[in-house]
Amino acid sequence: MKLKNIFATCLACCAISAALTSCDTEVENETIQHLYKYDAQYFENLRAWKKTPHEVSYVYYAAWAPLEGQEGYKDPASWGERIKGLPDSLDIVNLWMGIPTPETHPVAYEDMVYAQDVLGTRFVFHGDASHHGHTFYDRVWNEATRQFDYVYDAQGNHVVVTEHSGNREELESYARWAVDTVVKCRLDGVDFDYEGWNSADMQIVAEECNKYFGPNGPWPEKLFIIDWFGGAPDGCDDYCDYFVRQAYTWQIGFNTGTGGRPQEKTIYCDSFGGEAGEAGPRGAQVCDYARWEPATGHKGGCGAYYVDFNYKDPSGIPYGEFRKAIQIMNPAIHK
Repeated sequence: MKLKNIFATCLACCAISAALTSCDTEVENETIQHLYKYDAQYFENLRAWKKTPHEVSYVYYAAWAPLEGQEGYKDPASWGERIKGLPDSLDIVNLWMGIPTPETHPVAYEDMVYAQDVLGTRFVFHGDASHHGHTFYDRVWNEATRQFDYVYDAQGNHVVVTEHSGNREELESYARWAVDTVVKCRLDGVDFDYEGWNSADMQIVAEECNKYFGPNGPWPEKLFIIDWFGGAPDGCDDYCDYFVRQAYTWQIGFNTGTGGRPQEKTIYCDSFGGEAGEAGPRGAQVCDYARWEPATGHKGGCGAYYVDFNYKDPSGIPYGEFRKAIQIMNPAIHK
């Protein structure tokens, strides 16, 4: 009798368990966006197209890097924090928040190298032309070895330079530091953030960089860019690949001024930042700048400050609004 009671109890427990687990047998529908897969010809065509004359797309991108004060590096699951997750057709990335290296940011560095070699995307670092007093090791060009050599004092210590406004030697040394940083870190150029300097100082740096990045230099393929807000420097037109009219916040009003710089070298940016409300993730006026053309000639391109915000585009397509801007400037050919 006791065994029968135990057996009955077990059957009852099984019945209750089955009832609880079978209440909802419908599979919840989920929308999963799988990565597109392309063949080698697609990537070859993409790299070739990026080398042709066209209006370029340019972004400031910071999501790849840890927040200031955080230790270590990111190994994120979200493609919104991966350089590899940026649009294939993107031309130039400003690596806001630092430079990835194999030692400091191995995941971001590997992503960057993939984007450079496979997609033809170019990466520039932030050169500061907003204040003076930068401190760095002095270096000089060695024509025999075609590289930079550090300068040492009589005691064998690095000669440290602190750059000041109006001092040509210090400003030229700052330019050599920037060029050497680009080369050693496997980057594609430098973008000097021009806010606070005068035109004369910026021109000295541009002239020195041109010795190495110019048509007669050892790295003519490298980019020399100046971004500006409020005013653009004179005297650098011949040395610059692009002038970026930056936007730290959402631009109120549509402004196509060049600051006196060549129209065909001017890239117009707007912000995807949260300060624009819904207009931020929806792109503010980025597509308007993509659509606009001067009465004669063409613009350099369009861009976005912190494209990071547009990863979660309201359309459901990652970077949907910025992808639309790229297509407006350079429509895809469908055969």
